[in-house]
Amino acid sequence: MNFKQNQRLLLGFFRINDPYRLLILFLALLLLRLPYLIGSEPLVYETNWLLIGEALNSGKVLYKDLISPIAPLSAWIYMGVEFIFGKSILALQILSLLLVTYQFSLFNNIMLRNKAYNENSYIPALVYALMMFSFYDFFTLSPALISLTFILLVLDNIYLRIENKLQDATILKTGIFMGLAVLFYLPSIFFLLATLLSFALLTSLVVRRYLLFLYGFIFPIAVVLIYFYWQEGIEAVYTQWIEFNFLDSVAPIIDLKSILIIAIFPTIIFVIALYKTFSATRFTNYQLRVQQVMFIMFLAAVGSWWISELQAPFELIVFIPSFAFFIIHLIFQFKKKVRAEIFTLVFSILILTITYSIYYQNNYVHHFGNFNELISKKSIYEEKIEGKSVMILGGHTDMYQTAGKIGTRFYHPLLSEVVLNEMSEKEQLIALYDDIQKHQPEIILDFLEIFNKYESKILVKNFEYHQKSKILYIKKDIKLADQNL
Repeated sequence: MNFKQNQRLLLGFFRINDPYRLLILFLALLLLRLPYLIGSEPLVYETNWLLIGEALNSGKVLYKDLISPIAPLSAWIYMGVEFIFGKSILALQILSLLLVTYQFSLFNNIMLRNKAYNENSYIPALVYALMMFSFYDFFTLSPALISLTFILLVLDNIYLRIENKLQDATILKTGIFMGLAVLFYLPSIFFLLATLLSFALLTSLVVRRYLLFLYGFIFPIAVVLIYFYWQEGIEAVYTQWIEFNFLDSVAPIIDLKSILIIAIFPTIIFVIALYKTFSATRFTNYQLRVQQVMFIMFLAAVGSWWISELQAPFELIVFIPSFAFFIIHLIFQFKKKVRAEIFTLVFSILILTITYSIYYQNNYVHHFGNFNELISKKSIYEEKIEGKSVMILGGHTDMYQTAGKIGTRFYHPLLSEVVLNEMSEKEQLIALYDDIQKHQPEIILDFLEIFNKYESKILVKNFEYHQKSKILYIKKDIKLADQNL
């Protein structure tokens, strides 16, 4: 059976104007993600997010009682997830799948409604969904993924503005969506600049509407700041969330070589697609403006990645809309459908093969990267701290996995060290004294060896801790699983 006799291959199937194609795509995504959903180990940041949610559910106030650079709305989302599902990694992955389904449906509708391509189909949804397989940590509910939903809503309204269909109420909503995107993931602030640049270069927005947009942007941020002002934590919001993310945050979780292994194939295809799209001459003026907006969004994604806290693979997710947009153009520019079909099949197979080869570590490519750094590791103290209130200074956050309670506000290791190092020795001593008095940790693991430098030995004298090693302190009458330390 030749190609002309079989028009229901991958692209042919999604060229059919039938909304049920989106449901089938969701089921395909579920099936393709199933091996990961069944057998994956918790990633470092998944563990961290759920630990933050657990701490907030125990009554802690973010930033004030728990030092962390996480965006406030993301922290509250994980608080809700942990409250409903407990510390379930699977819950994060299922919610991610549902959100990605909404995103590829939204992306497809945006492209169709704004006539971004010369044919109407569900191929944009297909390519967007495929790009979400670029790496396996895209499969979790990350702050970047949640923020991207609101960026897509902003993108839709930019296109409406190009067509002069944007009303004042929609301008206000666009600002609110942008504010929410930043409240979920601070590096999304670059998309605010991209939106303003798109309005300035490609539309004739009046000053009043710029102000309306900025008012919408500021409004949700102001509401959140009022909450923290009420909680007496407004200064902590600035130092931990804003200042740390912009000035002190770059601490890559894996090396650049690992990132290149993940990104090199999609990036090569994207560059080819970019060249082919901008060198083509058969687009309308409106379609050219749509392309320019997507390129500006690509530049915003570069800025967002540049200032991201971990520069982790999941933070590359902000590139997905621009990459998908231009790769779809590349597919549509094949003169023969059979070539477009072959390209899409090969592209799909390679994306899935690279992702799962790295995940299963059954490919020599894995040996060139340090992907094991993404997996939560077990600590030698795991059994000793199980079920207990624990303070850990300088250790990894996933060490709290088996702890019964985070017994300190100094949760995030790097940020906590920055906060402590900015204090004088006297201020440091007072801060730690107050923290121990408030949280009463049963076990302290002091990897920074802060307590060793104080001659007063405040832990032993004032709080009746026994020092078992340079870093380990246990409260009187608390029994460890193994005393041979």
